[in-house]
Amino acid sequence: MSGWLSRAKGAFGGREAEISPEPIEIACPCGRKVEALRRRDFQRVLCKNCGEPFFLLPLDVYPRPVMKVRKVKPPKPDLKKKPAAGTKSPPAQPDPKTATAPTRPSIDLRKDLSIVGGRVRRQFTPLRLMVLSLLAVIGLTGWWQWTRAARSGAEFDFKTANEAGLAAIQKKDFVEAAQQFARAANAVDLLQRHDVSAEQARQRFRQLTAINSLLQRSLVEVLKAAKDGRQKGEFAAVESEFASLHAGRWVVLESEVTPASSPSDPATVSVWEQRVQFDGEALVLTGSLSIFAKVLAPPSPLSAPDGNAAPDAQPQFMFALNDLGQREVLFAAQVESLKWNAAQSVWVLTLKSSSGFLWTDYDLLQPTGLQPDERPTEPNLRSEPQVRALLLEQSRWIGVAE
Repeated sequence: MSGWLSRAKGAFGGREAEISPEPIEIACPCGRKVEALRRRDFQRVLCKNCGEPFFLLPLDVYPRPVMKVRKVKPPKPDLKKKPAAGTKSPPAQPDPKTATAPTRPSIDLRKDLSIVGGRVRRQFTPLRLMVLSLLAVIGLTGWWQWTRAARSGAEFDFKTANEAGLAAIQKKDFVEAAQQFARAANAVDLLQRHDVSAEQARQRFRQLTAINSLLQRSLVEVLKAAKDGRQKGEFAAVESEFASLHAGRWVVLESEVTPASSPSDPATVSVWEQRVQFDGEALVLTGSLSIFAKVLAPPSPLSAPDGNAAPDAQPQFMFALNDLGQREVLFAAQVESLKWNAAQSVWVLTLKSSSGFLWTDYDLLQPTGLQPDERPTEPNLRSEPQVRALLLEQSRWIGVAE
């Protein structure tokens, strides 16, 4: 096989390559073998026995290919096969030829962005964008018109309902008045108004709701019934009867609470309690009413009213702090439950925390039964001017004073 490259170069370069004749044997159909030498030119050889002609190709300048011997690799050991008992299997070693370091797939961000951009452009064609723009304009226009109409209707409802509610109060028709002020309160809520007129409508609605759902019995009657049940040992019956008949009803009370230091930083009233005693039986009223955080202390020391002042005058501040630093308030709240406290041997009447509000309207206070005495003879009784002054001050605390 040596020298084949030089012979090939010589053949392609135009010069004759040095070749030697190649002996060859051809099997003839007659059974004889025809011997000949393959030379540089074509040849015609005849069988000497039968005269059969044979055609020989010229000698090839390239050497014949050499078959490569394939190396057979030994079989790999079966790693899954468990070793025999008492022998240790050798640790598996990675094949250095096949073991390769893991590589992270490359990400072509520009290609991905171009693909996504193409999809978006195919979805949002100019025609579709035009249709979407028209629909958006139509929707915004319809919403604006609906909002304008709703606000105009709410303004009209507030005006008419407020007037109708005041007229119903004059007629002492508190059910109709509550319905009208409910409309007015809904209207100002829709308008998101918090001016004095809007707050007055909300306050009148709260007060009328309390008037129409007052506790069916007085606290004295409730306490008397609770006393009878205690003497019979029927505590559960008293609690169940109160829950079915009186839970959710309103009471209007007069009490003393500790005022906040300033309106900007009101004190949080955690738990309010008041004890009522009647005929040897005690009742504790309790509740966590956040509205008490709006109760403020008087800005200056109070002095007695001038004797020459008109009897109907409404002084701004009539009541000083008591010895415990508390102020008198008039408020309303819903009763929640009546429970017997065995540790203190007392009935506990709990008020609903989210329902409490300060009372502000004198004309709506009379239907609740808390009427002032025209000629008070005891220190704990208040005259009409004093009650009006207290309600006026409470209206200032909650922002409904004109």
